[in-house]
Amino acid sequence: MRKYGYSRPSSTLYVRRRRPTTRKKPSSFPKFFVSLLLIVVACSGLWLAGRYAWRVFSQAQFADWHVKTVSVDGITGPREEEIFAKAAVFQDKSFSAQEGRQLQNQLAADYPMLTDISVSRGFLSGRLTVSVKHREPVAQFVLPDGSVRYVDRTSTVYTDPDAPEGALPVELNGAVPEKVPGSFVELVQSMLKLKKTLPFEALSFDVTDNTVIMRLPDQSVICFGPAEHLKEKVARAEQILAVAKEKYSSPVKLDFKFFDQGKVFLTQ
Repeated sequence: MRKYGYSRPSSTLYVRRRRPTTRKKPSSFPKFFVSLLLIVVACSGLWLAGRYAWRVFSQAQFADWHVKTVSVDGITGPREEEIFAKAAVFQDKSFSAQEGRQLQNQLAADYPMLTDISVSRGFLSGRLTVSVKHREPVAQFVLPDGSVRYVDRTSTVYTDPDAPEGALPVELNGAVPEKVPGSFVELVQSMLKLKKTLPFEALSFDVTDNTVIMRLPDQSVICFGPAEHLKEKVARAEQILAVAKEKYSSPVKLDFKFFDQGKVFLTQ
């Protein structure tokens, strides 16, 4: 009988290795936050220190600031000479920031036709500079007593004996306001664009009712009613006047009081 020899394989020993422990790195956010906070504090401190230093410096220097020269910018002619004379009073005299504000307010009250008035002092040059700008009228109000008021693009009503020609004449009914509604300036600009298609001599504006009346060269009158939908009203007025010229003698009157209801009244 043949014998077979069997050898038992040696058992393999499996050892579970432990993973090396890694320490978590501390977060960099606190350091970033602290650095940012320090920067903000430093900038704030510098800003406050600079502001305080400038205040002390300006009070020390500008308190005894003297006018060496005077100039007027933004305007020419008699108004420039008048303003120069008002500023030249301070020639070779001490001139404070408060006096500058007072001069600016005085000029605004004396010259309503001027805007963007500013008074500045040149620290190193000693130059007192008055800068102004002349208002540009878009319309002129003709009052019942014959006096005239002007309106600029900011809706400000003012007087100007030297106003340039070309402003749209508007008869004003009611008290003269310091400022007119912004819609009025839009109305005037719209009417100027429409003047090519419908020539007119003058407009009449009622401040209380916000209504508009147009007068044509042939003495015809168009009562537009409320200052609304003027483009559509002008187009309808052109159609009606074209037909009326063939049937009626001038002048005629158009009334758009009931335009919202699709009606326009024509009378002689």
